[in-house]
Amino acid sequence: MPINRRKFIQYATLSLASTSPVFAQSITASASTSNELQQQVNALVKSHRRAGRVSSNERTAWSVYDFQTQNKFVSINEQTPLQAASMMKLFVALAYFYLHQQAPNKYTYYAETKDLMTKMIVNSSNTATNTLMKRCGGPTNVKRLCQKATGSLFNQLSLVEYIPANGRTYRNRASAHDYSKLLYALWHDRLPSSREIKRIMSLPSGNRMLTSQMPDQLTIYNKTGSTAMLCGDVGIIQTQTGQAYTFIGIIEKNRRTQNYSQWIRSRGDVMREVSELVYGFMQSRHQLLNSLG
Repeated sequence: MPINRRKFIQYATLSLASTSPVFAQSITASASTSNELQQQVNALVKSHRRAGRVSSNERTAWSVYDFQTQNKFVSINEQTPLQAASMMKLFVALAYFYLHQQAPNKYTYYAETKDLMTKMIVNSSNTATNTLMKRCGGPTNVKRLCQKATGSLFNQLSLVEYIPANGRTYRNRASAHDYSKLLYALWHDRLPSSREIKRIMSLPSGNRMLTSQMPDQLTIYNKTGSTAMLCGDVGIIQTQTGQAYTFIGIIEKNRRTQNYSQWIRSRGDVMREVSELVYGFMQSRHQLLNSLG
């Protein structure tokens, strides 16, 4: 969906103004309904609904925040609590690293724990996740530790269950806004062991953000989530010039799909298409901002 130059100049002017103290936006601010990128994301998702690639019994949530201009460009159903699936593993990491920060001799981070953390984030190991959750005192205590570490940052977060042996975890919930605030704090090194969390999140693993039309030089810090009722990806995309933005996409079905492989693949493709749209918008916009000096 091309964006003409006149629109870009209007948007760049607004964005430059928003960096002043008078117009500064906080991470909790909602995106404007006149937001051009948000309108494009909405239009794209609606086109997928008309084509049957997103069903009427599925709801979606999207969030995009640009670190360079400190603007929230997309906020669609951002406050809605949705199934967390494996994306909740980022909160488990935060909880354990908070304990490690408070009592490093008791909650160590040597080879064995580092291996568990890597398996949890990179390989999405449910066994490793449950082991770390137990060390944190269980699911509800993981939430308590996350709130303690951040000053009660996560309004919709609800962690109530370990991940079952069959992987069918449907009761843990979080909102796109919860993930957005987590990623914001992570990027600004405001979480315990932020750099280590980012290092692990950047290791090669699956994602629903990259397409063949996006350059190989991008760095992705992410965690996917997949169940028969949810397809999601939350993370940060960083360009080779250092500009970075968050991308959060969640598609939740109101009942289990009968064809998991086909469903998760098709919804993942929808997510990648939205991500490609966002990347194209961000790249053109950053180039214009740079040209304006």
